Amino acid sequence: MENFKLEVNNRIEVMFEKKNYKSLVMDIDDDYILINLPVNDGEYLMLHSGEEVEVNTYSNDGNCFNFFAKVITKGRDGNILYYKLSSPYNVKKIQRRNYFRVGTISNVEYKNITGLNDFDEINEIPYQNALMVDLSGGGIKIKIKENVKAKDILLVKLITKSKVMELKGEIVRYEDTEDREKLCGVKFLDITQIQTDLIIEEVFNIARKQRAREKSDF
Repeated sequence: MENFKLEVNNRIEVMFEKKNYKSLVMDIDDDYILINLPVNDGEYLMLHSGEEVEVNTYSNDGNCFNFFAKVITKGRDGNILYYKLSSPYNVKKIQRRNYFRVGTISNVEYKNITGLNDFDEINEIPYQNALMVDLSGGGIKIKIKENVKAKDILLVKLITKSKVMELKGEIVRYEDTEDREKLCGVKFLDITQIQTDLIIEEVFNIARKQRAREKSDF
């Protein structure tokens, strides 16, 4: 695969049994890679020799790749536990991490805070219901009933598996729907790296579940 190159200290996500586990590449050889024990919210991933795992990796130049590997063995280097995995196979490039977008239908809430900077004023505005149509690390597409326009500022309440976030965003495009609602593309503003990472984790969780459902249909 062109441009695919694992490096020591690359961050990876190991996907196993409908969960994402964070890990780091410790060492690389021609026929294996070593990763530290993957963890998800304090829960360590226990694997056995011969088991297959799916992995997402993000290179320093912003590229994102997905691949599979098999567990060769488990080992220890001092106090650090690690897994030795086979060389990656079925490697494919996916969209850049922040722009990897997944289609999903889910209820969210928002409020229009255009022109408002006072925290108390913003708090007094009630949330309204919206339908999330897709999501990425950089923005969200929602369907709403309110008559909005480009450059309006929204505060979107997004509930992920691990956190409830209030995210400020700007409407960068919209279109009228047949049922007289607005389909709005919203770009997140003033978002922290931690928030971005949580959203991306949620995006990959959704994408993985969708792939699993597609496989079960066959």
